[in-house]
Amino acid sequence: MKKSYTAFLASLLLVAGIAFAQSPANTYVFQTFGEPVTMDPARAYDTGSGGIIENVYETLFLYDGEAIDQFVPGLATGYSVSDDGLTWTFHLREGVKFHSGNTMSCKDVAWSFKYGAVTANAEGATAYLMGHYWLGTQVDGSDKDAYLAEVTWEMIDNIVECPEGPDGLVAVVNLVNPTPALVPILTYTAFSILDSEWAIENGQWDGTEATWQDWIGRDLTAEFLHNNVSGTGAYRLVEWGTDSVVAEAFPEYWGGAPAIQNVVYQYVDEQSTRILAIQQGDADRILLNERAALNQLRGAPGVTILEEGWYPASVTAVFFNFDIDTSNNEDVGSGQLDGNGIPSDFFADVNVRRAFAHLFDQEGFVDQIYEGAGQVLTMGMPPAFLGYNPDAPVRTLDLEAAEEYFRAAFDGELWEKGFQFTALYNSGNTIRQTALEIMADNLEFINPNFRMTVRGLPWADYLARTAEKKAPMFALGWAADYADPSNFINTFYDNDGYYSARTSVNVPEIQALIDQADTVLDPGERAFLYRDIGTLHYDQVPLLAVPVQEDFMVVRDNLEGVYYNTMLSTEFYWKDIAKR
Repeated sequence: MKKSYTAFLASLLLVAGIAFAQSPANTYVFQTFGEPVTMDPARAYDTGSGGIIENVYETLFLYDGEAIDQFVPGLATGYSVSDDGLTWTFHLREGVKFHSGNTMSCKDVAWSFKYGAVTANAEGATAYLMGHYWLGTQVDGSDKDAYLAEVTWEMIDNIVECPEGPDGLVAVVNLVNPTPALVPILTYTAFSILDSEWAIENGQWDGTEATWQDWIGRDLTAEFLHNNVSGTGAYRLVEWGTDSVVAEAFPEYWGGAPAIQNVVYQYVDEQSTRILAIQQGDADRILLNERAALNQLRGAPGVTILEEGWYPASVTAVFFNFDIDTSNNEDVGSGQLDGNGIPSDFFADVNVRRAFAHLFDQEGFVDQIYEGAGQVLTMGMPPAFLGYNPDAPVRTLDLEAAEEYFRAAFDGELWEKGFQFTALYNSGNTIRQTALEIMADNLEFINPNFRMTVRGLPWADYLARTAEKKAPMFALGWAADYADPSNFINTFYDNDGYYSARTSVNVPEIQALIDQADTVLDPGERAFLYRDIGTLHYDQVPLLAVPVQEDFMVVRDNLEGVYYNTMLSTEFYWKDIAKR
């Protein structure tokens, strides 16, 4: 929903010029960098969009404060699961109003989930999740012909059923593959419940068999839902401008009126501007690009820096491509094991991967790059997640061990001939760049015939090159979509995971554990399986996990109700905060 600025906003700030005035008591001003991409939950896959969507839309379940493994009823009040784990019956909250004035029903849940499946594309979370759990295929709308070859209307229509009966509002969700992580998955913004009647009235998919194929592979940026919202959230969209998003409290919110009436979500690229705004009280919270900037704010009047040993639900890793596309590929030199390049299966040799892991100084990285505010990871998963193995060993800087593994690689041929290739990162990301450069420097020290060039690419070019399997080795990160280990383990290690298109990872021992963990419902049993993956990670080194940096929060000291939930794009729901 879009409308003009109200009077209070006009007096609050001059957005276009980034001029500010003191934030009023009934208004929360948040300054970050990077604007939202879309307001469509089915298309959003960035934190800027997520920060808005998780407050104007809602999902069946919500996070319980700072806990990432505990959930409270959202638009669902409870559920039951069939013995085979394939049928989930959700009891829906009654009397919930959308911002349009329409009342939520099961048909909105059904339309929202089916819309997500029909419009799923390779760059959105719904592609993997809908494909794996609801449709049983990993094709998506980016290849319409392949999608239609495997997906039928009957499969789409079966995703959610709306039975009639005396037990109130009920939605029956049908899976083709069981998952113990369905509740965490359904907290993700991609599964927000949309106002189907309002959407259809405004030209969106009508939900029928006659038109569903028309929406496969469709450019959703040209559609109504891209910049218009009718959700059930505590806040409704007022304006999505060039410099900010403005929202106001929804008076018919089922959870009661929030303490803060107005929210201004500003995107201010210049960090110094954000620092000045928090110092002057023009912003109630700011996001900083780097920890070192905190030194400018320590002791500033009215400013509170929260440092509680928090770590984000994200992992940066150096990935090894097991099957490099060497054709017309400048990053692999000759494409042969001849001293002037590397072959396609260079990193398929476990000794090569072990050697590279010993080129990286884990503890030194924490001490020098993070100034001690960081943690070495034993596997490619956040420490707070179920099954993280803190006791697994870590390969750290050991040049003698690296030389031993290099000498063993390719039956000794690698050591004699040498090699050269280029490792990639996305331009501007100094953490990823530094991690690769550390290994490059240590590599040449071991053997002058070993050469690794580090090259940065613009984000779009970088993603394209890794997706084409052209990148031999690259540094890339992943932020959690939902609070379950499968979101990282399946993404990083699974033969059919999201990153497999970039790495062709293939470790049968790890794959067997993943397949087992995907179907086990008992959390304790799943935890042991994931811990075993951590042990195998050390032995097989399918990737190199970069240490994670401790997180922090900068707020004005009159802001109340603040907490840190790493799964939320802005760490807390706006409805939970107030001002003294």
